[in-house]
Amino acid sequence: MEIQEMEITIDNEGKVQVTVKGAHGPGCVALTKELENAVGDVQERTHLAEFYEQPEPVTTEQHRYVNGK
Repeated sequence: MEIQEMEITIDNEGKVQVTVKGAHGPGCVALTKELENAVGDVQERTHLAEFYEQPEPVTTEQHRYVNGK
């Protein structure tokens, strides 16, 4: 099984960005679901090129959140 990683960055304004590596397709969203619920509404979701590669892609997805809930 491939290692799955989340890189979480919080900027000076308190906005959170999450990058997921090692998850395939919708697995990215499943990994970040609880974090999304805790941090706030998703403001933007971008699938990077790795998300679409075949076979066995390394999925990377970025999320930006609005402050707090």
